[in-house]
Amino acid sequence: MKYDPLTRILHLLVAVGVTSQMVTSLVMIHPKPGRLPNEWYGVHELIGIGLLGVTSLYWLWVVGRGVMRGEALMLFPWFSRGRLSELRADIAETVGEGVRGRLPDGSQTRPLPAAVQGGGLLIALFMAATGTALAVGAAPNGGLSPSLRTVKEVHEAMAPLMWAYLIVHPLLGLLHQLAGHRTLNRMFGLR
Repeated sequence: MKYDPLTRILHLLVAVGVTSQMVTSLVMIHPKPGRLPNEWYGVHELIGIGLLGVTSLYWLWVVGRGVMRGEALMLFPWFSRGRLSELRADIAETVGEGVRGRLPDGSQTRPLPAAVQGGGLLIALFMAATGTALAVGAAPNGGLSPSLRTVKEVHEAMAPLMWAYLIVHPLLGLLHQLAGHRTLNRMFGLR
């Protein structure tokens, strides 16, 4: 699969944004009534709001481009028996290749990587949307309404999934590159 320049730019912006969000989440201090946030909390908020815009644009681009190519539904196989069947077959093939010590070739769009990409984009969009709701809706002293408290809990509960994606996605890209599939070359336009 060859990536166009806009996909490369959006992918890079989302990758840098998500990585910075996860890192700042480790050092920021949340505001609470009687406790002020630190500067990292402000950085986290600003990047998160920007990331909502970038992730939304990436979604529109990926889905719109995928619809034109007939690939968009591969990102969401969960609502189709046929696509779920294709996903199961691809998982079986991937496991079989793994048992042989190989990775499936990445030159064509496959159901498993597409579903993983769709899941990662959903998590990123969800995290950015819930974080933006918190940034916009929280009281100046850090107080949260009961509904925003629920949004905060859900936002924080999704963070481990984002961490997992942030670790596994680049690792698999690197493994495919090392296996000779030129994955990173195609994504980043390297020769």
